[in-house]
Amino acid sequence: MARYEEAIPQSNLCGKAIMIFVTVGTAYKFESLIKYMDELSLRLDEKIIIQTGRSEYVPIYCNYFTFAKDLSNYIEEASLVISHGGAGTCYEILKLGKKLIGVENKNVHDSHQWDLLNKLEEEGYIIWCREINNLEHDIQRALNHDFKRYTSPPCDIPKTINNFLNGKT
Repeated sequence: MARYEEAIPQSNLCGKAIMIFVTVGTAYKFESLIKYMDELSLRLDEKIIIQTGRSEYVPIYCNYFTFAKDLSNYIEEASLVISHGGAGTCYEILKLGKKLIGVENKNVHDSHQWDLLNKLEEEGYIIWCREINNLEHDIQRALNHDFKRYTSPPCDIPKTINNFLNGKT
């Protein structure tokens, strides 16, 4: 069972002019992203907070926590979010109107992150960092990039269920 913690008090989130929030999700380890961002923080002038999830690497230079019941405060406070390619996380970030760099976690055994990140970048909602070594460049691009604003498509599920139950197909 995952342990939830609030390692960083919300009052400490503001500091430097730009805050980058990194989230790797809850299901898989993503050591390469966490380690890269921890080391990159030495060269950047931005405050970086990392949600490390199940990863074993412990950041040395960045504020971090493993899990939290709700990430929305961190996302809302961030000027830029860097995330694994999980659909739930990506859409939550986009709905909050935040700049997003998506990074495919290659530890995931299917191609759903690749498919999602490819589509979101193609439509202009995110920057997809295809290689960790390009992330520093992609951060600079994202900070100056005008992203297309994401709006959720209408949900027709209740109507579809109602039609089905009433014999209308």
